[in-house]
Amino acid sequence: MINLKKLLTNREKIKEQEPLIHAITNPLAINMLANAILFQGAKAICAEHPDEMRDIVPKAKALSLNIGNITDARIKSIEISSRLANNKNIPIIIDLVGIGVSKLRYDLSLKLLGQYKYSIIKGNSSEILALSGKISNAKGIDVGCEDKISDENIEEMIKIASKLSIKYKTTVLITGATDILVKDKDYYLIKNGCEELSKITATGCMLTGLISTFLSVTNEINASLLGLLILEVSAELSKKDKPYSFFVNLMDNIATIKNETIEKSAKIKKGIL
Repeated sequence: MINLKKLLTNREKIKEQEPLIHAITNPLAINMLANAILFQGAKAICAEHPDEMRDIVPKAKALSLNIGNITDARIKSIEISSRLANNKNIPIIIDLVGIGVSKLRYDLSLKLLGQYKYSIIKGNSSEILALSGKISNAKGIDVGCEDKISDENIEEMIKIASKLSIKYKTTVLITGATDILVKDKDYYLIKNGCEELSKITATGCMLTGLISTFLSVTNEINASLLGLLILEVSAELSKKDKPYSFFVNLMDNIATIKNETIEKSAKIKKGIL
């Protein structure tokens, strides 16, 4: 059973501590991601030049990495920042965007995961299938229809995530209509998914930023649950009849959503393999 009241106290910790969150993300996502971090009461910096990493990473309380829209400079910055963060015990979430559709991203992901320690590995089910060496039906950076989490495949996806968690000594988050969060043999199912989020670019990247914010004050499971609930309950509350109105409402709700609203709406199930 999740103690939501205790979980949500981490929101106040962010406001009190105002941690600096360093995000190396793709340019499509920077504005949304930085604002989502700021809305929680933290500070955001999205530096990506390799020569800045030695100055900036040690000052951050958490690191958010994203391999979407990858470039040579961003690859170098991700490698440098991962090493520096590991040396300083700064928690890192890595979002494996597009790993299922690009050999460059796939090879980079294996290299990074082989060399550095990441607190959380995040991806949709197509991306996590690719990481596990299974057939991925990724549609660009989006999940393929054949890979979407369903009643038929959810048990297998939990097992895949558990194997990756044990292999890389990390927490694995698979996003979808039902989100799957796994640490070793323990898992959580979060059923607050909102289809409209997939129709707005960079909402997944924004989730990575939200989770990294809470990684600065709590553990991987709590940080992931908080990021998911803030984003997805905010989406549930937002008007869905017009795409851009939904986007504006979503950002407003991420900034203003109350703990009581999250408590009433949260749909979390805990299990063990």
